[in-house]
Amino acid sequence: MTIGTLPASAAPLDEWSSVAETFEPTDFHAAPYLGNGHLGTVLPPSGGGYFDYGPGVHTSFPLEQSRYTGTYLAGFYARQPGSWNNTQVIAALPAWSGFALDVAGHTYRPDVDPATVRNYRQTMDFRSATVTTELTWSPDADHDVELRYDTFVSRSRPDLAVARLTLTPGCSGELAVTDSLDTTAARRVTPIARETDPVDGRSTVGVRADGTADTAFLVSTLDAPDDSRRVPVEEGLRLNTDVAAGQSYSFTKYVGIAATPDGPDPRELATSASEQGHENGFEQLHAEHVAEWDRLWKPSIEIPGRADYRRWIHTALYSVLASVRAGQRWSVQPAGLSSDDYGGLTYWDAETWIYPTLLALYPDLARTIVDFRAAALDQAKANARAYGLPGALYPWDDGPAQRCASPAVCGLVEEHLQNEIALAHWQYYLATGDEQWLRTAGAPVIMAIADYLTARIGPKLPDGRYHYAPVGGADEYVATSIDNALTNGGVMHTMRTASEAAATVGAPVDPRWADIAAHMAMPGDIAPGVPAEYLGYTGAPIKQADTVLLSYPFDYATQGYSPEATMRYYFDRTDPDGPNMSNAVGAILSSGLDPCRTQGFLDASVVPYAQEPYGLHSEARGERSGANAVGGSARVFVTGAAEFLQGLLYGPTGLRWTEAGPRLDPLLPTGFPDGMTVRGLAVRDSRLTVRIERRSTTVSLTAGDAVAVDTPVGPKTVTAQAPVQLPTRSC
Repeated sequence: MTIGTLPASAAPLDEWSSVAETFEPTDFHAAPYLGNGHLGTVLPPSGGGYFDYGPGVHTSFPLEQSRYTGTYLAGFYARQPGSWNNTQVIAALPAWSGFALDVAGHTYRPDVDPATVRNYRQTMDFRSATVTTELTWSPDADHDVELRYDTFVSRSRPDLAVARLTLTPGCSGELAVTDSLDTTAARRVTPIARETDPVDGRSTVGVRADGTADTAFLVSTLDAPDDSRRVPVEEGLRLNTDVAAGQSYSFTKYVGIAATPDGPDPRELATSASEQGHENGFEQLHAEHVAEWDRLWKPSIEIPGRADYRRWIHTALYSVLASVRAGQRWSVQPAGLSSDDYGGLTYWDAETWIYPTLLALYPDLARTIVDFRAAALDQAKANARAYGLPGALYPWDDGPAQRCASPAVCGLVEEHLQNEIALAHWQYYLATGDEQWLRTAGAPVIMAIADYLTARIGPKLPDGRYHYAPVGGADEYVATSIDNALTNGGVMHTMRTASEAAATVGAPVDPRWADIAAHMAMPGDIAPGVPAEYLGYTGAPIKQADTVLLSYPFDYATQGYSPEATMRYYFDRTDPDGPNMSNAVGAILSSGLDPCRTQGFLDASVVPYAQEPYGLHSEARGERSGANAVGGSARVFVTGAAEFLQGLLYGPTGLRWTEAGPRLDPLLPTGFPDGMTVRGLAVRDSRLTVRIERRSTTVSLTAGDAVAVDTPVGPKTVTAQAPVQLPTRSC
């Protein structure tokens, strides 16, 4: 593993933006992603509208359809019999961002001939979450037009998206701009309304999610030159405009987007958002939007002297933040709101790979993940009852409903998820100290999961141990097994956590929880100090991190267990072509067990996956995420972006959440000779800055009350007047 650097062919580094200078309309990697945590959209290289990349470029499991530039709303799902678990799949909305331009019988749209485009430059500004596309379009020898598209999805107004087209023609005459709401982009919905009002400059489209009564509406209100002649057309509103050579003309669309999960009248919500946006205007809306993103950027991970890492950090954090929103009871999917990869369903990605990054820097955003599971507790209990069991059973993959369709996709598939949900809820309490939340939300989930697992595992066998069979583990190269090490080790942790949570809130403690924690079976060692992945495992390659997770995020420890030997054994057998869900854990584990490997793991968690031109994380190094992968790998893989950040946050700092407060044990990776700083580390209602330098680390209080931290040199208290100095470990 080597220290990561940008490819030699990449444009000069800018920490906050990425630029494409070649117009490649058929390259799906050249499509920027905009999101505000409620609404997400991917723009084509042309600047706006809808582009289908065709059957040669597939989305991931379970849909495996042609990739396209889609728009999605959090919580807006279809009921589709063809889906993996026969319940829900995210619905795609009509494309809202399109401005078609007609000049002298030629049309500029996403599939425009690249030979007619020059001076091309598309900029994804991550700091302001804005995409700017500039080019000169020359459809024939007698005509050319300079085009500029400025597009953003408002962070300050979650139901509003804005696009502005500014054009400067090279000759005088008439041209036409069409504000398009393109229903050909929609998936898994049925159109129910399309109206155009040329007097108010408004277009409306409505759709219903298949198999449901849920509807969504898109309402566009247009700002255009006063002398434009408005003509309703099938795709929206066409504006015929007389133009003079060298003069600039602007067309701005304010698109309100809302669905049934947002309120009982989504059409009214979308119309109001569009009208208010139009009244406020582009400049005010963009300023509000940028101000909200500036607030989000206050927490930071800073690495002086490493422009490549700083850029990777910004692009990764952007894709995570673009996919989650405070106060919204909806979780984060592997691809966020960028696509229908993985059907937009919720997996362990949320709790295990995305949540820890949010918990460290944005606990208000992290809460959306645990609150989503808490809100679904009644359904999870119904899932368990359907199998004749008590407690709560969450499905391996489903949408907002969190229904179990069958044992094949719920009770027998990757039940380690139950332990990771319980862990996330306990970690939220440890990090925030919110006992009221624990009483009303966290503890009920943890205890219900423990009740399910108690019944699922069953009584002790004659060997005096509890066994788990059959079970699907995290290694997806093995369908089912007996006594999967991660699952069984996680059960021990869940049982201990359930006892602690119940005692904390004054609830009854089931004595069986402690007995299971003490007598849960583990498979025998396959090497000294290394538990086999499952009973009968013989050392085959594994798809992604599995048994190593016993040491992190869990804290498994028993006589004879060697975390270091386990780490070395399993990372040597992890498929490098599997999904980007392993290397950051390697960085976290090695920071305490084998520090000289930490930098290599950090590099490996980002270098193969940050895809140019925008540096957004893909799921795999190639087109498939593992030997048994079905469909393509996820194109914007929020899981991998958050995992990379998790490695930086929990590896070098040694951060762990404990009952005694956050534990810190800093290490300076070899590739960061000028040190690194984490600003805005959230502990309860306070914020810390952790500055790691060669010989010592300074922990400072930047907001809130004093914070108790657990350190290798004993407990310390960080106050505004007295920062804490800790020794920095090195390789």
